[in-house]
Amino acid sequence: MSSVLSASNLPGFEGMHFQSNDRDAWNFDEAQSFLKYSLCQIELERQNAIASRFDEVGAVRREDMPDVWAPLKELAHNLLPHLQFHRIDLANRDQIRCLWNVHNKDVQVDIDDLSSGEKAIIQLFFPLVEHRVNQNLAKMRGTEAAPQPGAVAVLMDEPELHLHPNLQAKILDYMRGLAVREGVQFILATHSPSMVEHASNEELYLLRPAELIEHDTNQLVRIADSEERLAAIRTLFGSTSNATALRTVLVVEGKSADKSSRRPADAKIYGFLSDRFGQLTVIAGGGKSECKTLVRALNDCLPTLAGNLKATALLDRDTLEESPAQTDQVWLPVSMIENLLVDPEVIFRAIETVRHKTTLQTPANVAAALDEVLLSLQDHELSRRIKAAVDARTFRLSDPVETAREQVQAFASTLLADLSDENFSRIRSEAAAKVAALAAAQKRREMFDGKRVLDELFKAHIHTTGMSKEIFVYLCAKEAASRTSVTSFVEALFASIGIVTAEVSSA
Repeated sequence: MSSVLSASNLPGFEGMHFQSNDRDAWNFDEAQSFLKYSLCQIELERQNAIASRFDEVGAVRREDMPDVWAPLKELAHNLLPHLQFHRIDLANRDQIRCLWNVHNKDVQVDIDDLSSGEKAIIQLFFPLVEHRVNQNLAKMRGTEAAPQPGAVAVLMDEPELHLHPNLQAKILDYMRGLAVREGVQFILATHSPSMVEHASNEELYLLRPAELIEHDTNQLVRIADSEERLAAIRTLFGSTSNATALRTVLVVEGKSADKSSRRPADAKIYGFLSDRFGQLTVIAGGGKSECKTLVRALNDCLPTLAGNLKATALLDRDTLEESPAQTDQVWLPVSMIENLLVDPEVIFRAIETVRHKTTLQTPANVAAALDEVLLSLQDHELSRRIKAAVDARTFRLSDPVETAREQVQAFASTLLADLSDENFSRIRSEAAAKVAALAAAQKRREMFDGKRVLDELFKAHIHTTGMSKEIFVYLCAKEAASRTSVTSFVEALFASIGIVTAEVSSA
């Protein structure tokens, strides 16, 4: 098998026919198809070695003969523990079988009947154990094994194909063992998040596109020079694959998607709003202040990976009327991302599959239901704006600590003065006037609490249909993608972060 893989042309074995014998980057490589043939050749050599030893000494004891297949069994034990190699069946030369036991059952299964992932594992690593098989064959013959070549480097392109994520992690452990025991060097090109996440700082390198780095700069760069640094990058980006994606980073408010929770995640809503968000690495950054801090940290880190990349925070407007001018911040044109979904036509189309279970039989019905929800949220919106107008205050004890009580009293006095009856009445009046102005200008759908609006509408009209709130929100986002306000927002966002739509020239 090693000879086949190192050749530029496939050998022409009897009974094996290929359209092209050339092995190059432009042809489908049939070399792995020789695995079963190679296993059969080893079995023939094993039987010949037993016969030769018998002819030489007149007897063969099992305990004197090494197990030729031990390396193959070890491979299966480490990576495919549910499989046990049984034997090569040469009884019918027209239908040779490589038999395996599965899950300790008595029934044997031919290698051709294993899953694509199981066969891929055996094919992938068999050349590395073949020399140990040959050493055992030499011991059976009573001869010296052929000298092995020097250090071996193994190049693998996307070894994760057909493999479960857990098995991908086990592959890394198996390769580490081979590297230590036998001095084999592995160089993998992978797009697998599982393999990347399980790699150590000494193993993980990034191949950067030439357009993202300066001229004559090495495209290959080590991600981190210590485990502590790698852990920090993983925490910062949310995952190693977010860092290695080498895309512009967009930090949005909200929490990451949680498999144990059925709440919709803001970061996923953007993906339903437009396919263009697939061009970015979207990271959920938490609250507004957390997003700002994260963006600053990312922009300190990104130049070490690729100087042309940057991170931008996309922030909820909440109750703000004007967008603060910051180069690393973009503000939504509405209170929060859910407000882009608060539209009668959008919601009407989103509930199509369960509409017959509701009273929302027309877009006008949906519009009336939305107006009812918005009216019921007047007090909530007033409270939201009063709380936003009262800045958060933090007390921190300072020296001399013996004056702690006096410091607390001074802090409380200042806070009470700022929240005097007169000031609080003014804040309340201004908030009430703003809420009334939004209603008069028909801006409640855009500037009220969008999450709460969808929540209340869902509870009142959709909850009993069996549709989950998560699915409801994502379907609304999918239907909202065609809204003019949404497409305008997406175009303006991507223009602000320097990503423009490529023009397609007509022939």
